[in-house]
Amino acid sequence: MKTSKPSESRRGWGIVIGLAVVLCICFGATLNVLSVFTPPIQQAFHCSNEEAARVATVFLLTMTLAMPAAGCLLDRMAPRPVMIGGAALTVLGYLAAAHSADISQLTAALGVAGVGVGASTYVPAITLASRWIAPDRQGLAFGILLAGAALGAIIFPLPVTYVTQQLGWRYAMQVIAAVIALTCIPILLWIARAPDSRLVAPHGEPVTMPLHGHEIGEALCMPRYWLWIVMLMLITLSSLGVYIALVPYLLSAGYSAERAAAIYMAIGAATLVGNFLFGALSNRWGAKTVLLMGTALSAIGILCLLAVHHRALGMIAIALFSLIWGSTFNLANQLSPLLLAESMGQRNFGSLLGIGNLISGVGSAFSPEALGYLVDATHTYTIALMICAGLMVAALVPISLLQRAAPALETA
Repeated sequence: MKTSKPSESRRGWGIVIGLAVVLCICFGATLNVLSVFTPPIQQAFHCSNEEAARVATVFLLTMTLAMPAAGCLLDRMAPRPVMIGGAALTVLGYLAAAHSADISQLTAALGVAGVGVGASTYVPAITLASRWIAPDRQGLAFGILLAGAALGAIIFPLPVTYVTQQLGWRYAMQVIAAVIALTCIPILLWIARAPDSRLVAPHGEPVTMPLHGHEIGEALCMPRYWLWIVMLMLITLSSLGVYIALVPYLLSAGYSAERAAAIYMAIGAATLVGNFLFGALSNRWGAKTVLLMGTALSAIGILCLLAVHHRALGMIAIALFSLIWGSTFNLANQLSPLLLAESMGQRNFGSLLGIGNLISGVGSAFSPEALGYLVDATHTYTIALMICAGLMVAALVPISLLQRAAPALETA
C-alpha cells in the first residue's frame, strides 16, 4: 500500500495561504489601483483619455498573454524560477514606469509589469495549489486564493491613493515596487516549490506517481475542453459586463457616487464570504453541482438589479444583488480549474488552464464595449443587463454537458 508523507497536507495548506498573500499584494497593488494613476498621468504627460486608458489596456493584455506561457513553463520546470521571475519583472516594470519620460515609455514599462503579474499570480498559483491539495479539498483551497485577491482590492486602493496625492505618482509606483520586492519575492522563495511526487511502497522503495491526462494537441481537439472554454467565456462576458456597467447604471438610477462606492464594498465583502462558502460546498457536493447552482443564482442576482429604479423595492433589490451576485462573482475562477482537472486530467494542467483563460479573457474583453453600444443604441441598461443574465443562463448548458474523465484515464 502506498502512503504519502503525513506532513505534506499541513505544508500544502501553508503554501496555499502564502500564495493567497502573494495574490493579495500583487493584484491589490497593481491591477486594482491602475485607475488611481490615470488623472496624475494625464496631468504629467498632457495626454488624452485614450492614451491614458491604453496604459491599463496594455497591462491587462500582457498579463493575459503571460498566463498560458507561465502555465506551460510550470508543466515543464520547477515553479520557483517562474513565479519569482514574474515577481521580479513586476518590480522592474514599476521602477521603470516611475522614471518614464513620456507616456509611451510608461505604457511599455507597465506592459512588462503585466507580464510579471501574469507569471506570478492566478494560473501559477492555481496550478501549484492543485499539486499540493487533494482534489476533494481544492475548491476550498482555490477559494482561499481568490479571497486573498479580493482582499487586495479592498486594502490597497486607499493607501495608494493617499501616497499618490501626497508624494506623487512616481513615488507611489516606487513604493509598489518595494512592497512587492520585500514581501512577495521572499514569500515565493519559501513556498514556490512542488511537492515530493514520490510515494512510499510497503518495502520502503520510492514510487513515482504518474499524472493522468492528455497531450496539449490532443486536448485541443477534444469537445469537452472547448465546452469548458465556452462555459468560462459566457460567465466572464456576463460578469465583466455587469461589473463595468454597475456604477454608471446606479448613477443613472439616481444613486450618488458615495452610495455606489458603498455598494461596491458590499459586493467585495460578499465575494469574500462566497469564496469560502462555495469552496466548502464544492468539497461536499462537487464542483459541477456548485457551479451550476452558483451560475443560476448569479443570473437571478442580475435580474434583481433591474428593480433598483423601483421606489419601494430599490434598496431590497440592491441588497439582494450585492449578496447573491457578489457571492457568486468569482465562482467561475474558483471552480473552473476543478472542472478542467476532472474532465481533462492533471497532465499539462497549467498549460490548458492558461490557454483557456487566454481565449476567454481576450473574448470577454469586448464585453464592456458591446454593453456600452447597447446602452447607446437603446438608451437604457435594461436590455444589456437582461442579455448579461441570459449569458449566465446559457452557461448552464456547457456546465451540464461537461463530463469527468474516463475511469481508466483517472487511474492511469
